[in-house]
Amino acid sequence: MCDIMQTKFPFNIAYIILIIFAIIGLYWLDGLELTAGSRYLWLLFIGLFFFMIAITAKFIVGLDFWFEVPINKNEARGILNLGLGILVLLILVFLSTTTGLSFHSAFAIAPLANFALDIGANTFSALQAATSPFWTVFISVISASVIEETVLGWFFVAIGSLAAGYGLRKLLKIDFGAANKHWDFFAAIIFSIILFSVFHFFNGSYINPDGTWNMGAFGYAAGFRAVLNILIYKFGNMGLLFSIGVHATHNAWLQGIEIVKQALFTWPGGILLMAILAMFVFFMVLSIKEVFKEGELMAKDFVTFD
Repeated sequence: MCDIMQTKFPFNIAYIILIIFAIIGLYWLDGLELTAGSRYLWLLFIGLFFFMIAITAKFIVGLDFWFEVPINKNEARGILNLGLGILVLLILVFLSTTTGLSFHSAFAIAPLANFALDIGANTFSALQAATSPFWTVFISVISASVIEETVLGWFFVAIGSLAAGYGLRKLLKIDFGAANKHWDFFAAIIFSIILFSVFHFFNGSYINPDGTWNMGAFGYAAGFRAVLNILIYKFGNMGLLFSIGVHATHNAWLQGIEIVKQALFTWPGGILLMAILAMFVFFMVLSIKEVFKEGELMAKDFVTFD
């Protein structure tokens, strides 16, 4: 197992920077006993637990099911896809607004945690964090995008391939041969949408004031999640950084440009965040030829463990 993981698992520093930045911030918020911080930490722990089950089943038990790591193999492809995710959402919002059709719903990616539940915080530090533009943007733009995409777009898909894909094949005693991986993939997508529904049900994201489901908003959100997962793995192999770019831009748009500007000029968190964004931009500028060259190879980017 170790040899396989050392030679086939990709490593992308752009994703590592984002996940570390998100986790450290959440740890600090959890220490202030803010619900938003603890919710995202628990979401990550739950997703990681499921993912470790899938890892164990694949590499220790040796079960044969579709398994991919949606992390771009090098920084050039990762940064390109992060930028494409940002661009795609900006275009979607622009078209939705300027045409007057309003086909892109603000509830497309409802966060699983927010500071609205924390306004009653007891300590001054907790109240200061809950009302801070930086922490508001941090939770909605950084944590929501990085943690939710990691869990919903990767960990839940992996366990879905095992539980719904491989599991149903064995229970129903069906075998599609080489097409088993396609069965597992679509079963994984459906399974991840079901878990998406469960989490948002308990979060009350798509519940009307009278307690009924807002099926229009939920249907759009579930479809948006399914499209993101398909783009991550299949059509173009856009990867997790692409969906993080989409998710982060969507949530930044909902917060509004003024809140985002205030957050970015906050010391020290906002300045650190700007430094990270600047590194990504400088990398893109200095490696522009490599980025576009690598973009042509994205269709072969991921490693499929057969």
